[in-house]
Amino acid sequence: MFGFDGDTKGLKIILKRIASNDDSGKLTHKEVRAYGRCMLALFENLRIDTELEAEVKILLAALSGSGIPHYDRSFIASKLLELIERNDKLKVEQISNEHF
Repeated sequence: MFGFDGDTKGLKIILKRIASNDDSGKLTHKEVRAYGRCMLALFENLRIDTELEAEVKILLAALSGSGIPHYDRSFIASKLLELIERNDKLKVEQISNEHF
């Protein structure tokens, strides 16, 4: 997809921004939902371990949904961030296991 290699580095940056967001409004609901929809659209191109795919996908869908308070979106983003970091750790372990 247009040169996107599936790396999760940019995803983590956006999720950190959303997770640290509070009601003072660094990001609006509309902006967070837009990020969520974009990340969900890119999901198929992300390098996500099959063990985590379903959970990541449902949380991205929830992040982009309407009627969810800012606090809940921040919570969802923090959980997504944990999953993506776990995913990255699994990828490193898989690579190191392939070399032995």
